[in-house]
Amino acid sequence: MIPSKIEALFKFIDFLDKNKTEYIEKYIPLCHELEELDKQRKALNPNGNYKDKQLYDSVQKQIEEKFEPITENIYNPITRTLLELGIWSGDDVFSSVWNNNISEILDFKRNFLEEDTKQVFQYKEKYLSFRNETNSYFLCLFFVFSALDRIMKELFDFFKDIKENEFDNFETKTIKVANFAELAQKLNENLGQNVKYSIPSETVYGKKYTPQPSTIADIKNEFNVFNMGDKIEIGNISNNSGQTILGKDNKIEINSNDEIAQKSFRWQKRDTIISIIIGIIGLIIAYLSIG
Repeated sequence: MIPSKIEALFKFIDFLDKNKTEYIEKYIPLCHELEELDKQRKALNPNGNYKDKQLYDSVQKQIEEKFEPITENIYNPITRTLLELGIWSGDDVFSSVWNNNISEILDFKRNFLEEDTKQVFQYKEKYLSFRNETNSYFLCLFFVFSALDRIMKELFDFFKDIKENEFDNFETKTIKVANFAELAQKLNENLGQNVKYSIPSETVYGKKYTPQPSTIADIKNEFNVFNMGDKIEIGNISNNSGQTILGKDNKIEINSNDEIAQKSFRWQKRDTIISIIIGIIGLIIAYLSIG
Protein backbone atom coordinates (compact mmCIF):
# COMPACT_ATOMS: atom_id res chain seq x y z
CA MET A 1 0.00 0.00 0.00
CA ILE A 2 1.33 3.44 -0.96
CA PRO A 3 1.86 5.63 2.17
CA SER A 4 -0.03 8.92 2.46
CA LYS A 5 2.97 11.22 1.97
CA ILE A 6 4.00 9.38 -1.19
CA GLU A 7 0.39 9.58 -2.39
CA ALA A 8 0.65 13.34 -1.87
CA LEU A 9 3.78 13.45 -4.04
CA PHE A 10 1.91 11.50 -6.71
CA LYS A 11 -1.02 13.97 -6.57
CA PHE A 12 1.44 16.81 -7.08
CA ILE A 13 2.97 15.00 -10.06
CA ASP A 14 -0.56 14.73 -11.51
CA PHE A 15 -0.91 18.50 -11.04
CA LEU A 16 2.32 19.14 -12.96
CA ASP A 17 1.35 16.70 -15.70
CA LYS A 18 -2.06 18.36 -16.11
CA ASN A 19 -0.45 21.78 -16.65
CA LYS A 20 2.62 20.67 -18.60
CA THR A 21 1.36 21.55 -22.08
CA GLU A 22 0.29 25.06 -21.04
CA TYR A 23 3.63 25.68 -19.32
CA ILE A 24 5.56 24.60 -22.40
CA GLU A 25 3.46 26.43 -24.99
CA LYS A 26 2.70 29.65 -23.11
CA TYR A 27 5.16 30.32 -20.30
CA ILE A 28 8.52 28.98 -21.47
CA PRO A 29 8.41 31.34 -24.49
CA LEU A 30 7.55 34.14 -22.05
CA CYS A 31 10.61 33.22 -19.99
CA HIS A 32 12.74 33.49 -23.13
CA GLU A 33 11.32 36.96 -23.78
CA LEU A 34 12.23 38.01 -20.25
CA GLU A 35 15.76 36.69 -20.64
CA GLU A 36 16.21 38.79 -23.78
CA LEU A 37 14.89 41.88 -21.98
CA ASP A 38 17.33 41.24 -19.18
CA LYS A 39 20.20 41.16 -21.67
CA GLN A 40 19.08 44.55 -22.96
CA ARG A 41 18.90 45.93 -19.44
CA LYS A 42 22.35 44.66 -18.46
CA ALA A 43 23.85 46.47 -21.45
CA LEU A 44 22.61 49.82 -20.14
CA ASN A 45 24.25 52.27 -17.74
CA PRO A 46 21.28 53.95 -15.99
CA ASN A 47 23.47 55.67 -13.41
CA GLY A 48 25.78 57.22 -15.99
CA ASN A 49 23.61 58.45 -18.85
CA TYR A 50 20.10 59.92 -18.96
CA LYS A 51 19.16 58.13 -22.19
CA ASP A 52 20.26 54.82 -20.71
CA LYS A 53 18.19 55.62 -17.61
CA GLN A 54 15.08 56.29 -19.72
CA LEU A 55 15.57 53.10 -21.72
CA TYR A 56 16.38 51.15 -18.57
CA ASP A 57 13.10 52.27 -16.96
CA SER A 58 11.18 51.21 -20.06
CA VAL A 59 12.77 47.76 -20.14
CA GLN A 60 12.31 47.40 -16.38
CA LYS A 61 8.58 48.09 -16.73
CA GLN A 62 8.28 45.45 -19.45
CA ILE A 63 10.06 42.91 -17.27
CA GLU A 64 7.76 43.54 -14.33
CA GLU A 65 4.64 43.33 -16.49
CA LYS A 66 5.70 40.15 -18.26
CA PHE A 67 6.84 38.48 -15.05
CA GLU A 68 3.51 38.95 -13.27
CA PRO A 69 1.65 36.14 -15.12
CA ILE A 70 4.49 33.73 -14.31
CA THR A 71 4.08 34.58 -10.63
CA GLU A 72 0.29 34.34 -10.73
CA ASN A 73 -0.08 31.26 -12.94
CA ILE A 74 2.98 29.16 -12.12
CA TYR A 75 4.69 30.12 -8.87
CA ASN A 76 1.57 30.72 -6.77
CA PRO A 77 -0.40 27.61 -7.89
CA ILE A 78 2.61 25.31 -7.55
CA THR A 79 3.60 26.51 -4.07
CA ARG A 80 -0.03 26.59 -2.93
CA THR A 81 -0.51 22.97 -4.06
CA LEU A 82 2.67 21.88 -2.28
CA LEU A 83 1.42 23.54 0.90
CA GLU A 84 -2.08 22.06 0.65
CA LEU A 85 -0.70 18.55 0.15
CA GLY A 86 1.69 18.89 3.10
CA ILE A 87 4.73 18.34 0.91
CA TRP A 88 6.11 21.75 1.89
CA SER A 89 5.66 23.65 5.17
CA GLY A 90 6.12 27.17 3.83
CA ASP A 91 9.84 27.78 4.54
CA ASP A 92 11.69 30.12 2.18
CA VAL A 93 14.34 27.65 0.98
CA PHE A 94 12.03 24.62 0.78
CA SER A 95 14.14 22.39 3.03
CA SER A 96 10.90 21.04 4.55
CA VAL A 97 10.20 19.23 1.25
CA TRP A 98 12.97 16.83 2.25
CA ASN A 99 12.31 16.79 5.98
CA ASN A 100 8.55 16.23 5.64
CA ASN A 101 8.86 13.24 3.33
CA ILE A 102 12.15 11.43 3.79
CA SER A 103 11.15 9.21 6.74
CA GLU A 104 8.12 7.78 4.96
CA ILE A 105 10.08 7.25 1.74
CA LEU A 106 12.83 5.35 3.57
CA ASP A 107 10.20 3.23 5.32
CA PHE A 108 8.41 2.57 2.03
CA LYS A 109 11.62 1.36 0.38
CA ARG A 110 11.99 -1.18 3.16
CA ASN A 111 8.37 -2.35 3.13
CA PHE A 112 6.89 -1.85 -0.35
CA LEU A 113 4.60 -4.45 -1.87
CA GLU A 114 4.90 -5.93 -5.35
CA GLU A 115 1.64 -4.31 -6.43
CA ASP A 116 3.02 -0.88 -5.45
CA THR A 117 5.81 -0.94 -8.00
CA LYS A 118 3.61 -0.45 -11.08
CA GLN A 119 2.19 2.79 -9.67
CA VAL A 120 5.63 4.04 -8.63
CA PHE A 121 7.02 3.47 -12.13
CA GLN A 122 4.05 5.25 -13.70
CA TYR A 123 4.57 8.35 -11.57
CA LYS A 124 8.31 8.29 -12.07
CA GLU A 125 7.74 8.42 -15.81
CA LYS A 126 5.32 11.34 -15.40
CA TYR A 127 7.74 13.35 -13.26
CA LEU A 128 10.76 12.69 -15.46
CA SER A 129 8.70 13.57 -18.53
CA PHE A 130 7.66 16.89 -17.00
CA ARG A 131 11.18 17.87 -15.95
CA ASN A 132 12.79 16.78 -19.21
CA GLU A 133 10.20 18.40 -21.47
CA THR A 134 10.05 21.69 -19.58
CA ASN A 135 13.66 21.67 -18.29
CA SER A 136 13.05 25.05 -16.70
CA TYR A 137 12.86 26.77 -13.32
CA PHE A 138 10.48 29.35 -14.85
CA LEU A 139 12.76 32.10 -13.51
CA CYS A 140 11.36 31.82 -9.98
CA LEU A 141 11.24 28.13 -9.02
CA PHE A 142 14.89 27.22 -8.46
CA PHE A 143 14.39 26.30 -4.80
CA VAL A 144 11.12 24.51 -5.52
CA PHE A 145 12.35 22.16 -8.22
CA SER A 146 15.75 21.64 -6.63
CA ALA A 147 13.99 20.42 -3.48
CA LEU A 148 11.49 18.33 -5.45
CA ASP A 149 14.16 16.75 -7.64
CA ARG A 150 16.09 15.75 -4.56
CA ILE A 151 13.20 14.04 -2.78
CA MET A 152 11.84 12.47 -5.98
CA LYS A 153 15.25 11.05 -6.80
CA GLU A 154 15.48 9.54 -3.31
CA LEU A 155 12.24 7.69 -4.05
CA PHE A 156 12.50 6.87 -7.73
CA ASP A 157 16.18 5.92 -7.88
CA PHE A 158 15.36 2.87 -5.78
CA PHE A 159 12.79 1.73 -8.33
CA LYS A 160 14.74 1.47 -11.56
CA ASP A 161 16.17 -1.25 -13.76
CA ILE A 162 19.03 0.69 -15.33
CA LYS A 163 22.32 2.07 -14.01
CA GLU A 164 22.08 5.47 -15.71
CA ASN A 165 21.11 8.57 -13.76
CA GLU A 166 17.57 9.30 -14.94
CA PHE A 167 17.71 12.83 -13.48
CA ASP A 168 20.93 13.77 -15.27
CA ASN A 169 19.37 15.98 -17.96
CA PHE A 170 18.02 18.56 -15.54
CA GLU A 171 19.60 18.21 -12.11
CA THR A 172 22.21 20.66 -10.82
CA LYS A 173 25.74 19.44 -11.42
CA THR A 174 28.35 19.72 -8.63
CA ILE A 175 31.86 20.99 -9.30
CA LYS A 176 34.35 20.51 -6.47
CA VAL A 177 36.78 23.36 -5.87
CA ALA A 178 39.68 23.49 -3.42
CA ASN A 179 39.63 27.19 -2.50
CA PHE A 180 38.01 30.56 -3.17
CA ALA A 181 40.43 31.42 -5.99
CA GLU A 182 39.35 28.32 -7.89
CA LEU A 183 35.71 29.13 -7.05
CA ALA A 184 36.11 32.58 -8.62
CA GLN A 185 37.59 31.05 -11.76
CA LYS A 186 34.83 28.45 -12.09
CA LEU A 187 32.06 31.00 -11.48
CA ASN A 188 33.41 33.07 -14.33
CA GLU A 189 33.77 30.06 -16.63
CA ASN A 190 30.29 28.70 -15.98
CA LEU A 191 28.09 31.80 -15.89
CA GLY A 192 24.53 30.83 -16.77
CA GLN A 193 25.13 27.11 -16.23
CA ASN A 194 23.04 25.01 -13.84
CA VAL A 195 25.90 24.08 -11.51
CA LYS A 196 26.87 24.34 -7.87
CA TYR A 197 30.31 24.40 -6.28
CA SER A 198 31.43 22.29 -3.35
CA ILE A 199 34.10 23.76 -1.05
CA PRO A 200 35.73 21.65 1.72
CA SER A 201 34.87 22.99 5.18
CA GLU A 202 38.56 22.99 6.17
CA THR A 203 39.11 25.64 3.49
CA VAL A 204 36.58 27.82 5.28
CA TYR A 205 37.59 27.14 8.88
CA GLY A 206 41.29 26.46 8.38
CA LYS A 207 40.92 23.06 10.04
CA LYS A 208 38.88 19.90 9.79
CA TYR A 209 35.32 20.66 10.87
CA THR A 210 33.15 18.06 12.59
CA PRO A 211 29.45 18.96 12.53
CA GLN A 212 27.37 18.64 15.68
CA PRO A 213 24.91 15.72 15.90
CA SER A 214 21.83 16.34 13.80
CA THR A 215 18.56 14.65 12.89
CA ILE A 216 19.26 15.34 9.23
CA ALA A 217 20.64 12.15 7.77
CA ASP A 218 22.92 13.44 5.04
CA ILE A 219 24.84 16.45 6.39
CA LYS A 220 28.18 16.59 4.61
CA ASN A 221 31.47 18.11 5.68
CA GLU A 222 31.42 20.67 2.89
CA PHE A 223 29.76 23.86 1.78
CA ASN A 224 27.81 24.36 -1.43
CA VAL A 225 27.63 27.56 -3.46
CA PHE A 226 24.77 27.51 -5.96
CA ASN A 227 25.11 29.18 -9.34
CA MET A 228 21.31 29.04 -9.69
CA GLY A 229 21.10 28.78 -13.47
CA ASP A 230 19.76 31.67 -15.54
CA LYS A 231 18.38 34.29 -13.17
CA ILE A 232 17.37 37.87 -13.79
CA GLU A 233 16.80 40.57 -11.18
CA ILE A 234 13.25 41.90 -11.09
CA GLY A 235 13.93 44.85 -8.79
CA ASN A 236 16.03 47.95 -9.42
CA ILE A 237 19.70 47.13 -9.98
CA SER A 238 20.86 49.74 -7.48
CA ASN A 239 18.89 48.04 -4.72
CA ASN A 240 19.88 44.48 -5.52
CA SER A 241 22.67 42.64 -3.80
CA GLY A 242 22.20 39.30 -5.54
CA GLN A 243 22.00 36.03 -3.67
CA THR A 244 24.18 33.06 -2.94
CA ILE A 245 22.90 29.88 -1.33
CA LEU A 246 25.26 28.10 0.99
CA GLY A 247 25.17 25.26 3.48
CA LYS A 248 25.89 21.67 4.25
CA ASP A 249 22.91 20.51 2.15
CA ASN A 250 20.84 22.71 4.45
CA LYS A 251 20.86 26.01 2.59
CA ILE A 252 21.29 29.54 3.96
CA GLU A 253 19.86 32.33 1.79
CA ILE A 254 21.36 35.81 1.52
CA ASN A 255 18.65 38.12 0.13
CA SER A 256 18.47 41.79 -0.74
CA ASN A 257 15.91 44.15 0.81
CA ASP A 258 13.82 44.06 -2.34
CA GLU A 259 10.25 42.96 -1.49
CA ILE A 260 10.01 40.64 -4.48
CA ALA A 261 13.25 38.91 -3.50
CA GLN A 262 11.82 38.10 -0.07
CA LYS A 263 9.06 36.19 -1.85
CA SER A 264 11.55 34.24 -3.99
CA PHE A 265 10.64 36.10 -7.19
CA ARG A 266 14.24 37.15 -7.80
CA TRP A 267 16.40 36.48 -10.83
CA GLN A 268 20.06 36.73 -10.10
CA LYS A 269 22.46 39.06 -11.91
CA ARG A 270 25.67 37.14 -12.09
CA ASP A 271 28.64 39.16 -11.02
CA THR A 272 31.58 37.03 -9.96
CA ILE A 273 33.08 39.42 -7.46
CA ILE A 274 29.76 40.15 -5.77
CA SER A 275 28.95 36.44 -5.61
CA ILE A 276 32.20 35.69 -3.83
CA ILE A 277 31.79 38.52 -1.33
CA ILE A 278 28.24 37.47 -0.50
CA GLY A 279 29.40 33.85 -0.29
CA ILE A 280 32.04 34.70 2.27
CA ILE A 281 29.49 36.66 4.31
CA GLY A 282 27.15 33.67 4.14
CA LEU A 283 29.87 31.31 5.32
CA ILE A 284 30.63 33.56 8.27
CA ILE A 285 26.94 33.63 9.18
CA ALA A 286 26.79 29.84 8.88
CA TYR A 287 29.84 29.48 11.12
CA LEU A 288 28.39 31.79 13.78
CA SER A 289 25.03 30.02 13.72
CA ILE A 290 26.73 26.64 14.27
CA GLY A 291 28.79 27.85 17.21
